[in-house]
Amino acid sequence: MNKDEIETRLASAHGWEGKNRLLVQLARELPPLPAEELNEENRIVGCESTAWLKVSWQGEYIQLAADSESRIVKGLLVLLMAAYQGKTRQEISHFDCEAWLIALGLTRFLSASRGNGVKAIIGKIHKAIITTPH
Repeated sequence: MNKDEIETRLASAHGWEGKNRLLVQLARELPPLPAEELNEENRIVGCESTAWLKVSWQGEYIQLAADSESRIVKGLLVLLMAAYQGKTRQEISHFDCEAWLIALGLTRFLSASRGNGVKAIIGKIHKAIITTPH
């Protein structure tokens, strides 16, 4: 699923119930991480639900894999992965994900703890573009 598909699907989901239902549907599309990837290195610190994000690079392009015990968080991970997957460091650093989430109408429906979790996921991706050698 790519960013444009996410935008189209979210545009047709009305209100929190529709967006929530879509996040649960997106969660079903996320393949589970292998057990060996469910480790502290991949754990998303700051997310209320237990969640993991594996960041790797294929050449100059980011590759993301993720998992969570929460269906809503899994759905949010799919959404964020669609925004960042296969992007370069420069594309990632220039993408305003928070503005994108606001434009999608998601942020007003997220609880403070879910919002913090989303920020933690975005932060982990941005940290990877700084700390991972080219």
